Amino acid sequence: MTEDWIVVTCGVVVVILIVAVTLLNLRGAERRMHENTHKLKVYTDLLNAITELNLAGGDPYKMDIAKKNLALTLNRLNLVGSTGVLKSTNDLLDFLNEHKDKDYDTLRLHNILNTLVIEARRDLNPTHAKKVEDAQVRYRFFAPMKNK
Repeated sequence: MTEDWIVVTCGVVVVILIVAVTLLNLRGAERRMHENTHKLKVYTDLLNAITELNLAGGDPYKMDIAKKNLALTLNRLNLVGSTGVLKSTNDLLDFLNEHKDKDYDTLRLHNILNTLVIEARRDLNPTHAKKVEDAQVRYRFFAPMKNK
């Protein structure tokens, strides 16, 4: 009789442990999904801010708005970005500061942006990013025509 109670008690404890571990795993997955959703928004906002900067061209009003938008996006990026994304963003900012009010090498800009997108993909979904990298996809970005 005592052995039956021990078996029943052990069975209940095992079921409770399995349920607790499952709940912890589900909560962790939910947290990662929420973090990735927020990161995706910030990464998208960063690429949009860079596009606005390219589209501003010679219009000082649009350029000021684009710079402000980029600065606000960078503030959020500094809080959630992965190491690779932050390094790529620093390279981008160095490039933009280096070529301020001058013609710049569009190919170098696209290389920096490609690295940024690759790092963002690695951060959000590493397995899918690996497949895309193996396919050697080159991302395309808008760059305005140079005025000569």
